[in-house]
Order: sequence, then structure tokens, then C-alpha cells
Amino acid sequence: MTLADTSAPLRLHVQRCKDDPSRYRWFIQNRGHVLRQSCYSLPDENEALAQGCRALEEAAAIWRDSH
Repeated sequence: MTLADTSAPLRLHVQRCKDDPSRYRWFIQNRGHVLRQSCYSLPDENEALAQGCRALEEAAAIWRDSH
């Protein structure tokens, strides 16, 4: 799953954890480079998406403030 912040060139990705396919991780990218990622895997996709969305909002605010 991928979401984007339209005011910043940031993308949120949620995917299954490579170490444990029953869990999920999120990461935020800017032009293919990972800026932030979850520190640990999460129990389900919805939790990973919720945490990732909060992190995307924070990262987008920082990006907007710096440009």
C-alpha cells in the first residue's frame, strides 16, 4: 500500500515484514530514498498504516517548513 502527501514529494509505503510475514512495517520515501521507517514491526496492516500516516504528516510539515 502506498500513500502520498500532495504538498510534499513524500510517499508512505506499508508492506509485510520480511522477517515475519504476519506483521507489517511502514516507511516514508522521498524520490526513492527512505527518510523514516518504523523501528519495529506492527501486528497488522491497519496499525502500520495509522502510525505511518502520523509519521507522514510530521515529515510533510517539516518538509513544508524547510521550503
